[in-house]
Amino acid sequence: MSNDSTSLNSARHYDEVPYPGLPVARSQPEWLATVGKLRGMQPADAAVARVLELGCASGQNLIPLAERAPQATFLGIDYSARQIALAQEAAADMGLTNITFRQQNILDLEAELGTFDYIVAHGVYSWVDADVRDKLMAVCRHHLAPQGIAYVSYNTYPGWQVHDMFRAMMKYEGRNARGLGEKLSSARKLLEFLQASLTTDAPYDALVQSELSLLLKQGDDYLRHDHLEEVNHPVYFRHFMAHARTHELQLLGEGTLGIRSTDYLDPEAEQNLNQITDDPIEKEQYRDIVRNRTIRQTLLCHQAVALERGPTTERLKGMYIESHLKSDNPEVDATSPIAERFSTPGGLRVSTAVPLIKAALVHLGEIWPNYIPFEELVAVARARIEATTDPPTPVPPSEIERLEDNLLQCCAGGIIEVHSQPPSFTPSPTTTPTACPAARWQAARGEVVTTRRHQALRLEPFDQHLLLLVDGSRDAAQLLDDLTTAVTEGRLAVWDGQQHVTGAARAREILSDALPCALTRLAQNALLVA
Repeated sequence: MSNDSTSLNSARHYDEVPYPGLPVARSQPEWLATVGKLRGMQPADAAVARVLELGCASGQNLIPLAERAPQATFLGIDYSARQIALAQEAAADMGLTNITFRQQNILDLEAELGTFDYIVAHGVYSWVDADVRDKLMAVCRHHLAPQGIAYVSYNTYPGWQVHDMFRAMMKYEGRNARGLGEKLSSARKLLEFLQASLTTDAPYDALVQSELSLLLKQGDDYLRHDHLEEVNHPVYFRHFMAHARTHELQLLGEGTLGIRSTDYLDPEAEQNLNQITDDPIEKEQYRDIVRNRTIRQTLLCHQAVALERGPTTERLKGMYIESHLKSDNPEVDATSPIAERFSTPGGLRVSTAVPLIKAALVHLGEIWPNYIPFEELVAVARARIEATTDPPTPVPPSEIERLEDNLLQCCAGGIIEVHSQPPSFTPSPTTTPTACPAARWQAARGEVVTTRRHQALRLEPFDQHLLLLVDGSRDAAQLLDDLTTAVTEGRLAVWDGQQHVTGAARAREILSDALPCALTRLAQNALLVA
């Protein structure tokens, strides 16, 4: 089959079964700028940048970004006419004038396209033929601004070798199927047969069962496009980087690793790795083998850009940081020599007995979900410790340096998040709260919305209904009135224990307790704007 006919078939498949669009947090320009600045680049301000997305599907990654940054410009390109039509309709419904969607083959992109500060290609590289992969890299080379950053995601070996096994089995099972429906049906029957036939006693059975449990939860769109497409081309990381180098592109970072560009193993493994190779790309390839990595979100920039080895405390200055930290001890005494342990909702932990560091971590937890400039956090922590003595005793400069170094370590470990811009959401509800327009548009059409952190969030029915009302025109009393009316009219369900409430008086009583918590929840989920 020719590459052109393969592309046409691929586009037809996405027309038949559109891939559900979702935001990709690590592809947002603000995050790309953060990584670039920490490595010594001078990337464009995300608020006014020019952004290109290749393989934009129905625009669900690009549209929330365009709504958030009205002074920036966005171009989305996809070969699927149906998905482009959906994207254009959504952008028009929201009244966005800074975003354009075009149905076009990547191979046909013209030289007059211009330059972009950020180029995104999520879920493209592994699903296209070699000539399209090469064109994608060429676009990054020729259309990326001198200080521009490209995000390219792709399936990786060795982790995808297990997926390849299932892909081969499902394609074999559906070899005689007529039409897409029969192919999907035969694939599911095979998966169900394997699940019923294997135990978890043998190593092979356990490996297959763990993968089956994930596959059987996926919808037809995932099976169709991730396992039954004619082209699915996972690569080893070193092969991907070799391809990038032929287009004079270099490694900037890795979305799946946060602000770290490499995924360090334990000290003994790293020591052994040093004996095998000195090449940083080869080292990272070995780390992929140890981790059995299945996907990468690689950030690229021009080879001519001079990069610093890694983030430094000096580079953190001018950045914003935040963390949803909680201490195991609800009343932390920062001046005590006793070590305190802090943790994030994701299970990351840090323990310290250093007063200045404890003060900084406590403050981050207190102000979350708000961000704070790095220098301001250092100043606040210092002031909190100095205020504990009478007269105040200045904190030595060596302790300030120690605090900065420890905050950098927390950032590298993912305990603290780093941002190049202040938050685009309000951390607490205002008198007349307002939800971001993109999320309100999405809530009117389903329960999944995109937060201002550029993450997908599935709303509970109550929060979904509330989000539609939070348009800046209603205070808490008016919101309570409208919610009560929705209950009495049967548009919103409220429960008192196991009993369904329909009466206005009891509904209002329950809603008056639930509303403040729900508004705070919306704010903490980065769905409210000033």
